[in-house]
Amino acid sequence: MIGRFLSHIASFVALVLIILGLPFFVVGAVIWGRNLTGAAADSIWFIKIAATFLGPFSAVVWYIVFSNLVFRQKAGYFMQFVVFFGTIGIIYLLLANGVYHL
Repeated sequence: MIGRFLSHIASFVALVLIILGLPFFVVGAVIWGRNLTGAAADSIWFIKIAATFLGPFSAVVWYIVFSNLVFRQKAGYFMQFVVFFGTIGIIYLLLANGVYHL
């Protein structure tokens, strides 16, 4: 029972750390991942796919952390909604205009 509880806690912490670190992974993938082949190219592709689908969630988590630590106020649900769909819109525009490609 305790082992399963610790497993759930470890999974939750790993997910939060991956989501918080996702913007840094994407910057590294875009800057250093231009001319890679083989397994490294697959890793870069995976990071870009993860950023495309997990990017809005990452933006909301960063907004919540930023608003709680800097502004000292709770992040409202409406602003979380705006940040989430705003990030989706930005990713769509980047993909549609060829700036960010998979």
